[in-house]
Amino acid sequence: MARPAVSRARGTAAAARRETAPARAAAKDPGAASGRDDRRKQILKAAVKVFAEKGYHGCRISDVAEEAGVAYGLVYHYYGNKDGLLASVFDTNWAFFAKAVDEIAESGATMRDKLSHIVELAFQAFEMAPLVVKVLVLEFGRNARLGEALDNPQVARVFKSITRIFEDGKKTRELYEGIDPSAMSILFIGALETAFVSFVLTNQGTRSKVQSAVTLDTMKKTLIAMLHRGALGGGHAHGL
Repeated sequence: MARPAVSRARGTAAAARRETAPARAAAKDPGAASGRDDRRKQILKAAVKVFAEKGYHGCRISDVAEEAGVAYGLVYHYYGNKDGLLASVFDTNWAFFAKAVDEIAESGATMRDKLSHIVELAFQAFEMAPLVVKVLVLEFGRNARLGEALDNPQVARVFKSITRIFEDGKKTRELYEGIDPSAMSILFIGALETAFVSFVLTNQGTRSKVQSAVTLDTMKKTLIAMLHRGALGGGHAHGL
């Protein structure tokens, strides 16, 4: 069941208010600011591990504090509560992905190459930081898939850039007639999320026989081929 959007908003707003005083102090003491930034990153890293291993409902703030090796109250000081902490993990990592997708969308590559680069980027992120991707996928599930998640500024930013890629593809006739760029963008993001589900949602840590038959590399290549052959139009469709 997805949590109310207002809960997340309050958690993020509360965290922002708590950062106001430290931000003012940072201007006077850069060394102290660096130390606070390191502790925040340390806590976020610990939170990713705890959320990935125990799930949002199965963990407590004290679990995160123990994993990070910091005082229980320090987690509350920076993030307010568990909801605010998860929101920070979600927003921070989506922001990195959004920046990379923006750069791909603005490049002079073809629609096919841009989509391939985004898929490669997503799978590379999974290989480098599987726990982070697991938390993001689970958070999508808690947000009723794309429903509430698309209201998040960073997710919306990714959606906007991918829509622009499909719109450009429509202008250059790389996208088949009758395919709506916005609808295709939702399907694209949903396909990426679904592609990772079988790798993060397991039965007590074990993948089923069906899941085990599909490797990460196979999933990536299949997704790219599906996008190319299903969406690419004009005279470029043959030979793929």
